[in-house]
Amino acid sequence: MPISFGHSIIDEWLLDKRINFLNNGSFGSTPRVVIEEFERINRLIETEPLEFFLRQYYPLVRKSAIKLAHFIGVNANNLVFVENATAGVNTVLHSLTTILNPGDEIIYTNQVYPAVLNAIHYVCLITGCKVNQVNIPYPIEDKSLILELIKAKLNSRTKIAVIDHIASATSIIFPIKEIISICKANNTLLLVDGAHSPGMLNLNLSDLEVDFYVGNCHKWLFTPKGTALFFCRKELQELIHPLVISLDYGKGFIKEFDWIGTRNPSSWLSVSKALDFYYSLGKREIINYIHNLAIEASKMIIEELKIDMHLNEELYGAMVSFPIRKNDKITNLNTLEIRNLFYDKYKIEIPFFIFNNELLFRISAQVYNELTDYEKLITPLKTEFFN
Repeated sequence: MPISFGHSIIDEWLLDKRINFLNNGSFGSTPRVVIEEFERINRLIETEPLEFFLRQYYPLVRKSAIKLAHFIGVNANNLVFVENATAGVNTVLHSLTTILNPGDEIIYTNQVYPAVLNAIHYVCLITGCKVNQVNIPYPIEDKSLILELIKAKLNSRTKIAVIDHIASATSIIFPIKEIISICKANNTLLLVDGAHSPGMLNLNLSDLEVDFYVGNCHKWLFTPKGTALFFCRKELQELIHPLVISLDYGKGFIKEFDWIGTRNPSSWLSVSKALDFYYSLGKREIINYIHNLAIEASKMIIEELKIDMHLNEELYGAMVSFPIRKNDKITNLNTLEIRNLFYDKYKIEIPFFIFNNELLFRISAQVYNELTDYEKLITPLKTEFFN
């Protein structure tokens, strides 16, 4: 019997039903069954810590990695866990300082996640590299413009490109396969920040031939917080080391990342249960539902609020961002205040961003959402911004 999505399934989560939760994109929400597994593993560890870490830990973490590798279509020998996508980005950038020289360039787009931008600036500071920003407008109607703008910035000094798969503020899906080809032709290493991709998109890295890929699992793949994947092409693994150098330094990519010192691995070891839950709902069914709901809700929002925006459905997954053009002076601090206003006054959880000096709001669609959730957003938005 097919599983029904929408409000009928929301009890699988601990979400507060008094809140209209339209922001799965920021942190996700972990299902009850996965939380129970997380807690079970915690108890297992504390029952006999030495036995667990000395004999059980390594096989269990590799078992989780193998199952996750299968989900994204890669060899498990090229996949390790990190705490989050930002940690993965930092891992790659810090490791590659060994091949960067003054005058080399790192390119990124103006849609980069702020924490990632900070990491890029830091690495450039300590190596003498230069930053090279690709300015991509939003809203945007055609992926060809993205490719044209990125290609125009690449040059003989471009050693690394850091590109989002799905941009956090604008929700745009970047044409990663084509970007990979452009970077390879320029001998530029490509690091893809796929923070939102696992679980939202039908991600198959074996089709992409990417150099480095990081992605959060806690957002759309239902794992506990502190679980992210890091894929590194085999030929590049000798360049890459974890941020924390520990006992297994020099013993190979897998060994170095699987043990970085004592930590609670319960989130990583809960990946199997999260994937079981995901598969039980149906991979194709989830991806289709959350995309179609996001698009249906977006069309309604654009029409009701008379937003001047052409919606190219191929550029979005389960998130869409909308401009509020008349708030040019709002700062990043104000965006948190606006979020708090919508939460306190309307019991709606929704994020706001500043992009190109314009205010954006973003919706997310998860399997527990329905169109009525977004209909309840219209009046508050009209009241605060569109009257």
